[in-house]
Amino acid sequence: MKRLIVLIIAAALAGIVQAETVKGRIAVVSKQAGTIQIDVKGKDNKVTKVVVRTDAKTAYDGAAGLKDLGPPDLIEVQREPGKPASSIKKIVFGLPPGVEIGVQELVGIMTGGQPYHLFDARPGKRFGGGHVPGAKSAFPKDKDFLDRLPADKDALLVFYCGGPTCPYTGVAVKKAQAAGYSNLKGFQAGLPGWKKGKLPVHSEAGWLAKKLNPQHVILDVRDRAASAQAHIPGAVALPTAELQALTQQFIADKTVAELPGVSDQRAPVIVYADSHTSPEALLAYKELRNWGYGKTTILNGGLSNWQAKGMPVESGAAATQIVYIKKLAPGAIAPKEFVALQQSGDGVVLIDVRTAQEAAAGVIDGALHMPLEQLEDRLAELPADKEVLIYCANGIRAEMAHQTLTAKGIRNRYLNETVTIAKDGSYKI
Repeated sequence: MKRLIVLIIAAALAGIVQAETVKGRIAVVSKQAGTIQIDVKGKDNKVTKVVVRTDAKTAYDGAAGLKDLGPPDLIEVQREPGKPASSIKKIVFGLPPGVEIGVQELVGIMTGGQPYHLFDARPGKRFGGGHVPGAKSAFPKDKDFLDRLPADKDALLVFYCGGPTCPYTGVAVKKAQAAGYSNLKGFQAGLPGWKKGKLPVHSEAGWLAKKLNPQHVILDVRDRAASAQAHIPGAVALPTAELQALTQQFIADKTVAELPGVSDQRAPVIVYADSHTSPEALLAYKELRNWGYGKTTILNGGLSNWQAKGMPVESGAAATQIVYIKKLAPGAIAPKEFVALQQSGDGVVLIDVRTAQEAAAGVIDGALHMPLEQLEDRLAELPADKEVLIYCANGIRAEMAHQTLTAKGIRNRYLNETVTIAKDGSYKI
């Protein structure tokens, strides 16, 4: 009897040891595979990417389900290693009563004609690449935070950061309150909520000046005569009227909208005209956001501000073809190398982590089909003497599979590209 009790206690303790809590920010979500990749920050501030599976038994707190989660939400996951999460809690930071405002209230403040001060409470390095129009950077953990606020303690101050799971809106509000400011508002939806409304997002000239490379798409959306007189180095002339014509063509052809030469909808796209208020810039931004390019921004101040700051310009006809080179992420394989290895089969095995429905329409010749949600349970099927090359439809699930296999010590790389596959196994990247 004693032996039986000991075994029961040991089994229970083993179960407790195996259970774990993982807390991190969502990097990507695959609703098709029911899988989330989160960035977990360690005590040394080193970030580890962790893949979390879900199933019908996963319980949610603070969200109706997977559909309500997305970057950069902060979540706390309860699970046993190798198994789907038992529960996922969305961590939301609150604000003092009467402080929180929504998108429409913020737009009302910005267009109401009354004085206000809008502050981006995220770390300063994030500000230049995209912020709410008219905002100034004021990170509450910086020593000069209070110095960036106006002297008038009765002035209307509005703070925002990276959304409900970002703590810095609340930190900024409380710090301002403690300093005697009395008219405070917090836009808790933050920049993600602003983007969700497809409202204009601005980037800064100083930030862009360091990004004049093929890993960023810079579009001069004025007419070609204007761009020929002066344009930002590396910019491509693509007038807004041509973007709108492309939209109509996509609708007529019933095809997916795509910026020529840029299949990656996560590509950073910067549009500019003479000013950020120019109709061309605003309309071009709207078109690209509607196409799904979520990292599109409008250059604050436009070309006029760029030139006023002494930034470089070029004259003569601007390029008309976009040359975009996606930055190769850690663990990713270059498309040319992927094709060469796939064709030769030299020391590699290809894994297709798409759904069964997707695979039914075609799988790359020689690839094994292992849906992402099944991958951990089928590791024994992978040959130990070959490098694994992973692909999916657009790189999202392939990256998650890469993290899963890497954590298991399996040598692998993944294709971080959009792939179209025919029934006969031929494909286009």
